[in-house]
Amino acid sequence: MILPEYKKLRVDNLNSVFNSTTNSYKFYWFLAILENIKVGKTKITIDEIIIEMIAEVWYPINYFKLSFGLQDQFNTAIEIIQEKLQLPKDIKKQELILTLKKRKSIPEINHLIKNLSRWVPQRFVRPWFSVELKGVKDHIVNKRIIELSDKNYSNKENPSLYRFNANNVIEINPLWVNYLEIHLGILTDFTYWNLNLFLQNRNPNVGNIPIKLFPPNKRNLSNARKFWNIYLSVNDNMKCIYSDTVINNEEYSIDHFLPWSFTGHDQLWNLLPTPKSINSSKSDNLPNIKYLNNFISFQYNAFHDVLALAGNQTKLFEDYSLLFNLSVSEIKNIEKQVFITKLIDNIKPQMQIAKNMGFQEGWQYLK
Repeated sequence: MILPEYKKLRVDNLNSVFNSTTNSYKFYWFLAILENIKVGKTKITIDEIIIEMIAEVWYPINYFKLSFGLQDQFNTAIEIIQEKLQLPKDIKKQELILTLKKRKSIPEINHLIKNLSRWVPQRFVRPWFSVELKGVKDHIVNKRIIELSDKNYSNKENPSLYRFNANNVIEINPLWVNYLEIHLGILTDFTYWNLNLFLQNRNPNVGNIPIKLFPPNKRNLSNARKFWNIYLSVNDNMKCIYSDTVINNEEYSIDHFLPWSFTGHDQLWNLLPTPKSINSSKSDNLPNIKYLNNFISFQYNAFHDVLALAGNQTKLFEDYSLLFNLSVSEIKNIEKQVFITKLIDNIKPQMQIAKNMGFQEGWQYLK
């Protein structure tokens, strides 16, 4: 992505801020600045920006368990906050921000905020001063950037994005404020696009990374519920694979065998009906491997039973066609063992990946 040009601003400096990025701080730093620009703030304390960054990274790390790499300290920051504040993993962003602002005086939280603010505020605007900083020793680069950004602030030809004021505040240059406001959507997309590339390199076996950068939206399971309603209508005494209790045709939950917070999708081959209490108990844990065979058999029977009753409703079976790379009629005619092997070969490696990411394994129903 190339950013739009604008008057006399050197947009190429902003274009290069994410070059050779070894951690995620710059992405979240800029996203936090854009959030403040969105509400008209141009003088922002660095602590406010760091707290906004933590709130943005909360779901990718704490809910979806993405890896940010060995050099990145966000994972440690989230662990410290969880340990000290015992917050729910699905806490709303604004609630998290308010909580951190109120509790930032806690020594450990104050320390992590200061630690995260040590480098990125200065290094983000380094591209504007690449000539002046050539040959400057690393331990004095930050000091020089602060000096240069202040001196450069009134430069009408090539002002840096912001300067550093007293009381730990950055002040966005007025010329840049105008550019950021006009191109807010493009700049946000530009940042997320680069962040997605960064995370894909560090999570090569993980799917649906773009949607895992945000809190989960309310999911639409209407197609899945239609599918399972048809199946349960001809299987009155169907039992839950986890608890062996009869599933109530009128009141049941749809469980993701592999947790949704890992897969990020609602594809039918990963779903099954369960009693609500079982689904709640399982949460986003990985089920014990002992349930896999029963789940696969459940899937095989459901596919064929629903196909027999609703074969003209091809939309119901799209997820299976995508998984098998076959038409519905071709899937119908494959041998049962081929069907089973395909699902096992798809699910077992994903269970291992999810385990490696930190999802709790081995959940089982206890009477």
